[in-house]
Amino acid sequence: MFTEETARANGEGGTSGADGYMVLVIDPVTGHADCYGPYDDEAQARERAFWRRLEFDVADLPDVLIGVVPWHAEGDRPGC
Repeated sequence: MFTEETARANGEGGTSGADGYMVLVIDPVTGHADCYGPYDDEAQARERAFWRRLEFDVADLPDVLIGVVPWHAEGDRPGC
């Protein structure tokens, strides 16, 4: 899913033309995935990811994967 090639596929740093950032949460045990955001800047998204990680750690779910990914809005949808 996420590899060393991911950033290069999207341009230098992997954020080519990002409209914001999302916090991506994946539970490898259940296969459930969810995302939160978008956040205007990467620092804000990383802070939210930090707190989400803490929530899963307190719930004794250390295998849940949490990451910050660039978000690219499409079309003329509301909020885009």
